[in-house]
Amino acid sequence: MIFKHRDERGVSCFVWFLLFILLMSAVSLRASWLFDIDEMIQGLMVIKAGSVFAYFYRFVALFGSPVAVLIFSAIIAGVFILQRERVTALWIAFTILGGYFLAYLIKNLVRRARPDHDIVGGAFGFSFPSGHVFGSTILVLFVLGILVPRIVESGNRFLIRVLMIIWLVIIVLSRIYLRVHYPSDVLGSLLLAFGWWNFSQLLYLHFYQKANKVLKDS
Repeated sequence: MIFKHRDERGVSCFVWFLLFILLMSAVSLRASWLFDIDEMIQGLMVIKAGSVFAYFYRFVALFGSPVAVLIFSAIIAGVFILQRERVTALWIAFTILGGYFLAYLIKNLVRRARPDHDIVGGAFGFSFPSGHVFGSTILVLFVLGILVPRIVESGNRFLIRVLMIIWLVIIVLSRIYLRVHYPSDVLGSLLLAFGWWNFSQLLYLHFYQKANKVLKDS
Protein backbone atom coordinates (compact mmCIF):
# COMPACT_ATOMS: atom_id res chain seq x y z
CA MET A 1 0.00 0.00 0.00
CA ILE A 2 1.48 3.33 -1.08
CA PHE A 3 -0.61 5.63 1.16
CA LYS A 4 -1.26 5.75 4.88
CA HIS A 5 -4.60 6.61 6.45
CA ARG A 6 -4.77 10.28 7.46
CA ASP A 7 -7.83 11.88 8.99
CA GLU A 8 -7.22 15.21 7.25
CA ARG A 9 -7.28 13.72 3.74
CA GLY A 10 -11.09 13.86 3.60
CA VAL A 11 -11.09 17.45 4.80
CA SER A 12 -8.49 18.40 2.18
CA CYS A 13 -10.58 16.75 -0.52
CA PHE A 14 -13.66 18.71 0.54
CA VAL A 15 -11.83 22.04 0.72
CA TRP A 16 -10.17 21.68 -2.72
CA PHE A 17 -13.46 20.71 -4.36
CA LEU A 18 -15.34 23.49 -2.57
CA LEU A 19 -12.87 26.11 -3.81
CA PHE A 20 -13.14 24.70 -7.31
CA ILE A 21 -16.95 24.79 -7.26
CA LEU A 22 -16.92 28.40 -6.08
CA LEU A 23 -14.56 29.38 -8.90
CA MET A 24 -16.54 27.36 -11.44
CA SER A 25 -19.69 29.16 -10.33
CA ALA A 26 -18.04 32.54 -10.88
CA VAL A 27 -16.88 31.45 -14.34
CA SER A 28 -20.32 30.09 -15.25
CA LEU A 29 -22.02 33.30 -14.10
CA ARG A 30 -19.51 35.39 -16.11
CA ALA A 31 -18.63 37.37 -12.99
CA SER A 32 -17.25 40.78 -13.96
CA TRP A 33 -14.74 40.84 -11.10
CA LEU A 34 -13.22 37.57 -12.31
CA PHE A 35 -13.02 38.88 -15.88
CA ASP A 36 -11.24 42.00 -14.60
CA ILE A 37 -8.69 39.90 -12.71
CA ASP A 38 -8.08 37.67 -15.74
CA GLU A 39 -7.66 40.70 -17.98
CA MET A 40 -5.26 42.37 -15.55
CA ILE A 41 -3.04 39.27 -15.31
CA GLN A 42 -3.10 38.77 -19.07
CA GLY A 43 -2.01 42.36 -19.49
CA LEU A 44 1.09 41.60 -17.43
CA MET A 45 1.90 38.37 -19.28
CA VAL A 46 2.45 39.30 -22.91
CA ILE A 47 4.77 37.76 -25.49
CA LYS A 48 4.92 38.20 -29.24
CA ALA A 49 3.94 35.47 -31.68
CA GLY A 50 7.07 34.09 -33.31
CA SER A 51 9.33 35.16 -30.44
CA VAL A 52 11.79 32.83 -28.72
CA PHE A 53 9.52 32.68 -25.68
CA ALA A 54 6.53 31.75 -27.84
CA TYR A 55 8.43 28.85 -29.42
CA PHE A 56 9.74 27.78 -26.00
CA TYR A 57 6.30 27.68 -24.42
CA ARG A 58 4.84 25.89 -27.44
CA PHE A 59 7.58 23.26 -27.16
CA VAL A 60 7.07 22.83 -23.41
CA ALA A 61 3.32 22.56 -23.90
CA LEU A 62 3.84 19.40 -25.96
CA PHE A 63 5.05 17.59 -22.83
CA GLY A 64 1.99 18.74 -20.91
CA SER A 65 -0.50 17.58 -23.52
CA PRO A 66 -3.00 14.84 -22.59
CA VAL A 67 -1.27 12.39 -24.95
CA ALA A 68 2.14 12.98 -23.34
CA VAL A 69 0.71 12.79 -19.83
CA LEU A 70 -1.07 9.52 -20.63
CA ILE A 71 2.17 8.04 -21.97
CA PHE A 72 4.15 9.09 -18.89
CA SER A 73 1.38 7.77 -16.61
CA ALA A 74 1.38 4.45 -18.46
CA ILE A 75 5.14 4.18 -17.90
CA ILE A 76 4.68 4.80 -14.17
CA ALA A 77 1.89 2.21 -14.05
CA GLY A 78 4.17 -0.21 -15.89
CA VAL A 79 6.83 0.21 -13.22
CA PHE A 80 4.35 -0.86 -10.55
CA ILE A 81 3.17 -3.80 -12.65
CA LEU A 82 6.77 -5.01 -12.90
CA GLN A 83 6.99 -4.71 -9.11
CA ARG A 84 3.82 -6.82 -8.83
CA GLU A 85 1.81 -3.92 -7.38
CA ARG A 86 -1.16 -4.33 -9.71
CA VAL A 87 -3.65 -2.52 -7.47
CA THR A 88 -1.49 0.60 -7.56
CA ALA A 89 -1.08 0.31 -11.33
CA LEU A 90 -4.86 0.12 -11.74
CA TRP A 91 -5.28 3.06 -9.40
CA ILE A 92 -2.87 5.13 -11.51
CA ALA A 93 -4.90 4.32 -14.63
CA PHE A 94 -8.17 5.16 -12.89
CA THR A 95 -6.82 8.43 -11.48
CA ILE A 96 -5.55 9.85 -14.75
CA LEU A 97 -8.31 8.53 -17.03
CA GLY A 98 -11.10 9.29 -14.58
CA GLY A 99 -9.63 12.73 -13.96
CA TYR A 100 -9.51 13.60 -17.64
CA PHE A 101 -13.09 12.39 -18.05
CA LEU A 102 -14.21 14.59 -15.15
CA ALA A 103 -12.39 17.61 -16.59
CA TYR A 104 -13.99 16.93 -20.00
CA LEU A 105 -17.47 16.84 -18.46
CA ILE A 106 -16.85 20.11 -16.66
CA LYS A 107 -15.54 21.76 -19.86
CA ASN A 108 -18.76 20.88 -21.65
CA LEU A 109 -20.89 21.93 -18.70
CA VAL A 110 -19.32 25.38 -18.30
CA ARG A 111 -18.68 25.90 -22.05
CA ARG A 112 -16.37 28.86 -21.60
CA ALA A 113 -14.90 30.27 -24.81
CA ARG A 114 -11.13 30.52 -25.10
CA PRO A 115 -9.36 33.92 -24.93
CA ASP A 116 -8.89 36.04 -28.03
CA HIS A 117 -5.47 36.44 -29.69
CA ASP A 118 -4.45 32.78 -29.41
CA ILE A 119 -0.69 32.74 -30.11
CA VAL A 120 -0.58 29.00 -30.73
CA GLY A 121 -3.26 29.01 -33.41
CA GLY A 122 -5.65 26.12 -33.79
CA ALA A 123 -6.50 25.65 -30.11
CA PHE A 124 -9.96 24.12 -29.98
CA GLY A 125 -12.57 23.15 -27.42
CA PHE A 126 -13.69 25.01 -24.36
CA SER A 127 -11.42 26.84 -21.96
CA PHE A 128 -12.37 25.92 -18.38
CA PRO A 129 -10.54 24.02 -16.96
CA SER A 130 -7.20 23.56 -18.74
CA GLY A 131 -6.58 19.93 -19.67
CA HIS A 132 -2.83 20.56 -19.96
CA VAL A 133 -2.57 21.94 -16.43
CA PHE A 134 -4.93 19.36 -14.91
CA GLY A 135 -3.11 16.37 -16.40
CA SER A 136 0.35 17.79 -15.70
CA THR A 137 -0.58 18.42 -12.08
CA ILE A 138 -1.79 14.84 -11.63
CA LEU A 139 1.40 13.56 -13.27
CA VAL A 140 3.58 15.67 -10.96
CA LEU A 141 1.60 14.37 -7.97
CA PHE A 142 2.22 10.81 -9.18
CA VAL A 143 5.96 11.46 -9.20
CA LEU A 144 6.07 13.37 -5.91
CA GLY A 145 3.55 11.19 -4.11
CA ILE A 146 4.43 7.64 -5.09
CA LEU A 147 7.83 7.62 -6.86
CA VAL A 148 10.00 10.11 -4.98
CA PRO A 149 9.40 8.47 -1.54
CA ARG A 150 11.00 5.30 -2.95
CA ILE A 151 14.27 7.08 -3.75
CA VAL A 152 16.84 6.37 -1.06
CA GLU A 153 19.16 9.36 -1.55
CA SER A 154 17.67 12.49 0.03
CA GLY A 155 19.57 14.80 -2.32
CA ASN A 156 18.03 13.08 -5.36
CA ARG A 157 14.57 13.30 -3.80
CA PHE A 158 14.99 17.04 -3.30
CA LEU A 159 16.31 17.58 -6.84
CA ILE A 160 13.43 15.71 -8.45
CA ARG A 161 10.88 17.61 -6.35
CA VAL A 162 12.35 20.94 -7.44
CA LEU A 163 12.52 19.95 -11.11
CA MET A 164 8.94 18.67 -11.17
CA ILE A 165 7.59 21.81 -9.51
CA ILE A 166 9.54 24.02 -11.94
CA TRP A 167 8.18 22.00 -14.88
CA LEU A 168 4.60 22.38 -13.63
CA VAL A 169 5.04 26.13 -13.15
CA ILE A 170 6.31 26.44 -16.73
CA ILE A 171 3.31 24.48 -18.03
CA VAL A 172 0.99 26.78 -16.07
CA LEU A 173 2.66 29.90 -17.41
CA SER A 174 2.64 28.58 -20.97
CA ARG A 175 -1.15 28.30 -21.06
CA ILE A 176 -1.53 31.97 -20.09
CA TYR A 177 1.32 33.36 -22.18
CA LEU A 178 0.11 31.51 -25.29
CA ARG A 179 -3.39 32.91 -24.71
CA VAL A 180 -5.07 29.51 -24.90
CA HIS A 181 -6.48 29.82 -21.37
CA TYR A 182 -7.48 32.51 -18.91
CA PRO A 183 -5.59 32.64 -15.59
CA SER A 184 -8.78 31.49 -13.84
CA ASP A 185 -8.85 28.41 -16.11
CA VAL A 186 -5.40 27.51 -14.87
CA LEU A 187 -6.33 28.11 -11.24
CA GLY A 188 -9.44 26.00 -11.65
CA SER A 189 -7.37 23.17 -13.10
CA LEU A 190 -5.03 23.20 -10.10
CA LEU A 191 -7.92 23.18 -7.63
CA LEU A 192 -9.67 20.37 -9.48
CA ALA A 193 -6.47 18.31 -9.73
CA PHE A 194 -5.71 18.56 -6.01
CA GLY A 195 -9.32 17.73 -5.13
CA TRP A 196 -9.36 14.74 -7.48
CA TRP A 197 -5.95 13.58 -6.19
CA ASN A 198 -7.20 13.50 -2.61
CA PHE A 199 -10.47 11.85 -3.62
CA SER A 200 -8.66 9.12 -5.58
CA GLN A 201 -6.46 8.44 -2.56
CA LEU A 202 -9.57 7.96 -0.43
CA LEU A 203 -10.86 5.43 -2.96
CA TYR A 204 -7.48 3.66 -3.01
CA LEU A 205 -7.41 3.31 0.76
CA HIS A 206 -11.05 2.17 0.91
CA PHE A 207 -10.87 -0.49 -1.82
CA TYR A 208 -7.21 -1.60 -1.62
CA GLN A 209 -7.74 -4.74 0.46
CA LYS A 210 -10.71 -5.94 -1.63
CA ALA A 211 -9.00 -5.20 -4.93
CA ASN A 212 -5.77 -6.84 -3.80
CA LYS A 213 -7.63 -9.99 -2.78
CA VAL A 214 -9.49 -10.19 -6.10
CA LEU A 215 -6.29 -9.76 -8.11
CA LYS A 216 -4.43 -12.35 -6.06
CA ASP A 217 -7.24 -14.88 -6.46
CA SER A 218 -7.48 -14.28 -10.21
